[in-house]
Amino acid sequence: MAVQKSLKFIEQAVRKDAVVVFSKTTCSFSLMAKRILKEAGVSKMTVFELERRKDGESIQDALQEMTGKRTVPNVFIKGKSIGGGTETAELYQSGRLKELLEEHGLLKK
Repeated sequence: MAVQKSLKFIEQAVRKDAVVVFSKTTCSFSLMAKRILKEAGVSKMTVFELERRKDGESIQDALQEMTGKRTVPNVFIKGKSIGGGTETAELYQSGRLKELLEEHGLLKK
């Protein structure tokens, strides 16, 4: 039941906000993904620090069900998971992250 509630929460969050990061404050990959998104020029992102939430474990279970990955970070752009820290870094280095953000009008003006 908790996972169903968390699935709804994730779906609403990624529908409402264009860039959403499910993260943990002490995770080096989460820190890297957030830094890269800022460096890439993301104008606004919503971050959920899961270890600070009572439903954090349930959200991770729901992310597993939704994306096949329970690990953090889990980065969503326009409702689609682009992966975690490593995938975000690879997209950034290839130039594809900036293209994706530009496509959706998500860069600082």
